[in-house]
Amino acid sequence: MSRATSTSATVSAGCFVCNGATAMWSSKNAQAVAARHHDATGHATWADQVLLIRYGEAQASHPDLFEEITACG
Repeated sequence: MSRATSTSATVSAGCFVCNGATAMWSSKNAQAVAARHHDATGHATWADQVLLIRYGEAQASHPDLFEEITACG
Protein backbone atom coordinates (compact mmCIF):
# COMPACT_ATOMS: atom_id res chain seq x y z
CA MET A 1 0.00 0.00 0.00
CA SER A 2 1.29 3.43 -0.86
CA ARG A 3 0.18 6.70 0.70
CA ALA A 4 1.44 10.24 0.44
CA THR A 5 3.20 11.19 3.65
CA SER A 6 5.10 14.27 4.69
CA THR A 7 7.03 14.84 7.89
CA SER A 8 8.67 17.95 9.25
CA ALA A 9 10.24 18.87 12.57
CA THR A 10 10.83 22.28 14.06
CA VAL A 11 13.22 22.71 16.99
CA SER A 12 13.73 25.77 19.11
CA ALA A 13 16.04 25.93 22.10
CA GLY A 14 17.41 28.34 24.61
CA CYS A 15 19.16 28.95 27.88
CA PHE A 16 17.14 29.78 30.98
CA VAL A 17 20.09 31.71 32.43
CA CYS A 18 21.02 33.74 29.34
CA ASN A 19 17.60 34.32 27.77
CA GLY A 20 14.86 32.81 29.94
CA ALA A 21 12.09 31.00 28.09
CA THR A 22 12.75 32.91 24.85
CA ALA A 23 14.37 30.82 22.12
CA MET A 24 17.98 31.59 21.25
CA TRP A 25 18.48 28.88 18.62
CA SER A 26 16.03 27.64 15.99
CA SER A 27 18.21 25.87 13.43
CA LYS A 28 18.13 22.15 12.67
CA ASN A 29 20.84 21.59 15.27
CA ALA A 30 19.24 23.75 18.00
CA GLN A 31 19.00 20.79 20.39
CA ALA A 32 22.70 20.02 20.00
CA VAL A 33 23.61 23.68 20.47
CA ALA A 34 21.60 23.78 23.71
CA ALA A 35 23.34 20.63 24.96
CA ARG A 36 26.75 22.02 24.06
CA HIS A 37 25.93 25.35 25.74
CA HIS A 38 24.99 23.45 28.91
CA ASP A 39 28.23 21.46 28.78
CA ALA A 40 30.31 24.61 28.29
CA THR A 41 28.56 26.82 30.86
CA GLY A 42 26.65 24.56 33.25
CA HIS A 43 23.53 26.63 32.52
CA ALA A 44 20.07 25.07 32.47
CA THR A 45 19.04 24.86 28.82
CA TRP A 46 15.91 23.67 27.04
CA ALA A 47 14.85 22.38 23.63
CA ASP A 48 11.31 22.03 22.28
CA GLN A 49 10.57 19.92 19.23
CA VAL A 50 7.36 19.95 17.19
CA LEU A 51 6.88 17.00 14.85
CA LEU A 52 4.28 17.31 12.10
CA ILE A 53 3.14 14.23 10.18
CA ARG A 54 0.63 14.48 7.36
CA TYR A 55 -0.98 11.54 5.55
CA GLY A 56 -2.65 11.90 2.17
CA GLU A 57 -3.23 14.97 0.06
CA ALA A 58 -5.29 18.01 1.00
CA GLN A 59 -8.86 17.70 -0.23
CA ALA A 60 -11.15 20.43 -1.49
CA SER A 61 -13.17 22.05 1.27
CA HIS A 62 -16.78 21.05 1.84
CA PRO A 63 -18.71 24.33 1.63
CA ASP A 64 -21.99 22.58 2.43
CA LEU A 65 -20.63 20.82 5.50
CA PHE A 66 -22.12 23.33 7.93
CA GLU A 67 -24.90 24.79 5.79
CA GLU A 68 -27.33 24.51 8.71
CA ILE A 69 -25.35 27.17 10.61
CA THR A 70 -26.49 30.68 9.83
CA ALA A 71 -24.83 34.00 10.56
CA CYS A 72 -25.92 35.92 13.64
CA GLY A 73 -27.79 39.22 13.29
